Amino acid sequence: MDKPDLISHFNSNKYSREIKTIIIDGIDHVIYVDVYDVLKAFNVVNPAMAHAIKKMLAPGQRGAKDTIQDMKEAIQSIERAIELEK
Repeated sequence: MDKPDLISHFNSNKYSREIKTIIIDGIDHVIYVDVYDVLKAFNVVNPAMAHAIKKMLAPGQRGAKDTIQDMKEAIQSIERAIELEK
């Protein structure tokens, strides 16, 4: 049996991640989203909360800071988000 064709729906930024593969008409479609797609899908409008979520989705993986530092900064961002919501 031949392997179906593959179409990669890819966004090449550093926040892009493979979510799933779906088959349409015998062709595999690899679906990618980035953190900004997720924030939009969940209607996250508070910028401080968006910043915290971004840090927590890939702690220590963005190249600048380690996991613990990203987690600490996410907490600070959540605290700021609470202030903005008041």
